[in-house]
Amino acid sequence: MFRFFFFPYSLSKGEEKQEKNSHYIKKNFPVSYSIVFLHLFFKQDINNMALIGQIRKHSGLLVVIIGVALAAFVLGDFLKPRQKYQQTYIGEIAGEEITSKDFFDKVTEQEKITKEQRKTDKLEPQDIFQIEQSIWNQMVEEIIMGQEYEKLGLTVTSEELTDQIIGDNPHKYVQQAFRDPKTQVFDHDMVISFIQGLDQQSPEMKQRYMDLERMVKEDRLKTKFNNLITKGYSVPDAFAKMQFEDNNRKVNFRYVAPKFTSVADSTINITDSDLQAYYEEHLYNYEEDEMRSIDYVIFEVVPSEEDRKHIADEVNKLYEEFKTTKDDALFVNSVSDGHYDSTYKKEAQLPARIAKEMFESPVGTMVGPYIENEVYHIVKLVDRQSRPDSIKMSQLLISYATAPSGMNISDRTEEDAKALVDSLLKVLQKKPSKFDDIAAEFSDYPNAKEDKGDLGWLTDGDPGYTLFFNKGLGMKVNEVSEMDTKLGYHIVKVTGKTKPIEKVKVAEVIRAIEPSNATYQDYYLKASAFAGENKSLEQFDTAVVNQGLNKRSADRLKKMTNRIAGVENPRQIVRWSFRDGTEVGNVSPVFEDGGNYIVAVLKEIIPEGYAPFENVKEQIRPLVMNKKKADIIADKVNALHLNDLYEIAKAMNEVVDTAKDISFMSRNIPGFGRESEVIGTLMTLETGKISEPLKGNNAVFVVLVDTIIEPKNINVYSIYASQLQTAFKSKISANAPYKALEKKAEIIDNRWMFY
Repeated sequence: MFRFFFFPYSLSKGEEKQEKNSHYIKKNFPVSYSIVFLHLFFKQDINNMALIGQIRKHSGLLVVIIGVALAAFVLGDFLKPRQKYQQTYIGEIAGEEITSKDFFDKVTEQEKITKEQRKTDKLEPQDIFQIEQSIWNQMVEEIIMGQEYEKLGLTVTSEELTDQIIGDNPHKYVQQAFRDPKTQVFDHDMVISFIQGLDQQSPEMKQRYMDLERMVKEDRLKTKFNNLITKGYSVPDAFAKMQFEDNNRKVNFRYVAPKFTSVADSTINITDSDLQAYYEEHLYNYEEDEMRSIDYVIFEVVPSEEDRKHIADEVNKLYEEFKTTKDDALFVNSVSDGHYDSTYKKEAQLPARIAKEMFESPVGTMVGPYIENEVYHIVKLVDRQSRPDSIKMSQLLISYATAPSGMNISDRTEEDAKALVDSLLKVLQKKPSKFDDIAAEFSDYPNAKEDKGDLGWLTDGDPGYTLFFNKGLGMKVNEVSEMDTKLGYHIVKVTGKTKPIEKVKVAEVIRAIEPSNATYQDYYLKASAFAGENKSLEQFDTAVVNQGLNKRSADRLKKMTNRIAGVENPRQIVRWSFRDGTEVGNVSPVFEDGGNYIVAVLKEIIPEGYAPFENVKEQIRPLVMNKKKADIIADKVNALHLNDLYEIAKAMNEVVDTAKDISFMSRNIPGFGRESEVIGTLMTLETGKISEPLKGNNAVFVVLVDTIIEPKNINVYSIYASQLQTAFKSKISANAPYKALEKKAEIIDNRWMFY
């Protein structure tokens, strides 16, 4: 027997908060292994003094052993067989190798853009996976289509690209990128201004513009390629006439249709040879990718009673400190799990638990600590004001070359800008009514000539206009004043205000009830022991039962599967299951996942190719059952030798039903669902003649066509031909040519090894 020993360390309050989501055991695993090794080496319990004595006594031998162990670790990793793609290449597309660096550089850039768009500093694993998928698909299309464009000699000239960017009718991507933030209307002057100042833009903005140019160019090439295909396709009037007649010819018919359910399952004898025959006849339906099936258990880490007591004590101390702090914002930002919110709120905007008290109590009132959804809350009333919900304002921007924004809106000096602002301000303070005209003439804001500086109604709490709103609070309607921002100097005018209402500003400290590092360590040890002690599928299953764990299954996982129930980051588990050397019955190492630990076992390897007969035999059984039932019903009908639909119905204990206006374009027969083959055969029958038994998906049909309604002659079929041509064009625009080229291209996809 042996025991694990660890050297825990204590954290300060600040360090503990900072480290609460890290796991000590993983960061210090080499230390842990060293202690375990020492214990095994000496085969006795370790205490502090005995351990030190034994280390000194055997120091020489210990150095040699550790040296050998390290060498084995390094050499073992070095001597592992390595494939080219594992080191550098993430795949190959139509003969062009894709390096992992190129791929992940694009992914990183798109992640950055996505974070900026969503105004967040963190993306969920699912978001990152979708970005990685999108970048791969984009690269595949660019390479395949790029090679095709080159073969065809398709290009976009520099003159053409310039026209698409700054011409009279710019590309749709340009129109989307350069819109007025208020009106969302395309601003041509904004494009010109941006292009002229491109050299002064940041590297990130330059790259964004280069990406925009690339997208415009690719779209133009795609349009030319699609036009080559669609312009080479035409629909002759004779063909249009045939299509029109086929699609608009309708039949009315009567039928008898005994359903398969009329034959009892117990009367059908199905042998393995029947199933085998069906399998071989429909083998194309059972082709599948390489897949894996696993079982897994999740060790969900939850706070211990000690954790809860420790957090409760800490929150109570914070409450006392919060009472007396002089700077509420600084205090919240330094100790809370959330950021300080400086906005003023109406009663309806506050949680119901605290709203009434915040509006009826004096400033400084404290509420809490209270627990909601496993989070402690302490709330403090900071201020109360009577404020409007909205303020309508106009602004006039006078920028200068060295303005903090660095956008180079104007080349004037700061001194000249200040002098101009002072001059305009004097005029406007005397005659506020001239604001629109002066803004249109002097403002450096791109849309000033159109909107005359109108900012519209600004909402209290809108982070994009906080400076303007706060400025407007202290101004009267029609008052004009000056302010400055990173863009330069502004002259602002209040043109309207809503009626003031009472609002409050609160400061809130929140602290989640979370497991401590020691608790994480305990759970990690449980998971590690589970993984270490159970080395086969049988042992895994037995341990699950004995320990009362919840075993879950994830079957038929593909190499790029990104969804496993209850798992935040399933890719690490999928990669392990497909890794060379992972065999059926292998138990995984411990996976960390969103604060929990997971151990999996590989229970099945499904190779690429046709699914083995034994694996799909039971899926085939109901299909063969229906086929045999259809044969039995058809034989019964044929054995009657009757030529009267009603007599057949009587003999089969069925009724005669009627269906009307069924065309070649129909897919369903009312009451029977999809019966395309029956309908196709139906369109070939003569009127007044009883059909042979027609085997459908759910029944066997005996049909008598009463009338065939021919379509009206529309004389001019060019309109219908045009409709067919439009339908063809829509298929082309839906990437049909690319999909065909992609299917033909040789693609080696090794992404699963990387993410």
